[in-house]
Amino acid sequence: MDRAKARSIAMRCAVVLAAIGMLVYVVHYALGQFSTTLTTLPTQEITDYTLLGAEVYLFRDEQVIPCDVTAPVRHTYRDGERVPKDATYAVSYPKAGATASEVAALQAQLDDIDAQIALLEDSKGQGSLITSLEGKQESLAQSYYRVLESLAAGSYAAAGAESRTLLSHISAYGMLTGQYKTDVMIASLENSRQALLDAWGGTPTAHVSPYSTNFVHACDGYEGVFDYSRVMDMTLSDFYAMTEAEGASTAGTVGKMINDHTWYAAIPMDEDNAARFEVGNTYTFTFIDNDGTELPLTLVRKITGEGKRDGVLVFSCDRTPKGFSFLRTQRVQSVVEQVTGYRVPVEA
Repeated sequence: MDRAKARSIAMRCAVVLAAIGMLVYVVHYALGQFSTTLTTLPTQEITDYTLLGAEVYLFRDEQVIPCDVTAPVRHTYRDGERVPKDATYAVSYPKAGATASEVAALQAQLDDIDAQIALLEDSKGQGSLITSLEGKQESLAQSYYRVLESLAAGSYAAAGAESRTLLSHISAYGMLTGQYKTDVMIASLENSRQALLDAWGGTPTAHVSPYSTNFVHACDGYEGVFDYSRVMDMTLSDFYAMTEAEGASTAGTVGKMINDHTWYAAIPMDEDNAARFEVGNTYTFTFIDNDGTELPLTLVRKITGEGKRDGVLVFSCDRTPKGFSFLRTQRVQSVVEQVTGYRVPVEA
């Protein structure tokens, strides 16, 4: 092989080697550019809820107990308490010639005394169970703000019910701090009540329960409007006529008996939201005007809407929690959608 040919082969080998070297460098550089460092960041599992707010109308099996319009009433059982058969649940004191204003004035005094006694009796139980003054102060604050919230929402009946709870917390706090003796105050109130009745006179008339039932002191005048017997066959027009009707006078009533533990809640609802509920299923509702009490309600009827009027969903419930106030209309909420996922930090 001559020298020129050898030089040509050497040059070609050098070019090939240089090309290979360049390729290796480029690949190495490219891999270096695209290599990453794996960094882990904490995530958080979260659940989002879609709440449906609505107004509910209550139907109960209520029997109004009449009495003489000239008679103030002294209740011998607490409001909503179970009364056994043949027990005297109230005594009325009709008095010839008494005016409606005189009866109303005395009744207001008697009801106020009964409410104070009930609050003091409740506070005795709270005082024996709650040993932390800080805990009682917190309960006072929460109850106070719930009263303000109800007033701001225009729910005056709920504000009144929560006010009684607030007074109970105040009484319990007073007993815990030794500001007064509960038993002494209860005895004093009972003496004041008897003195009022003695001064009134009248003819005592006992009201005896013919069977075991729950007795409620006050009537709202809508017992005959929101007719319990019509719940399962009322039309949409029937329902809206009930909501627009005027209540009857509550003068000349002792109270009312609740003859069935099952009660119904009717909720006006638009078509889209109504589609979220199925007849036969049970849903948890929060009763805002009842201290956030949660109750399971079972859907038993769907009444379809007509024109601009929303339809109505009818739910049933067989629970009566202690202290639950059966206001005719109340605000409720229910979780209609729940989505669970992970929250990824922004820096990811």
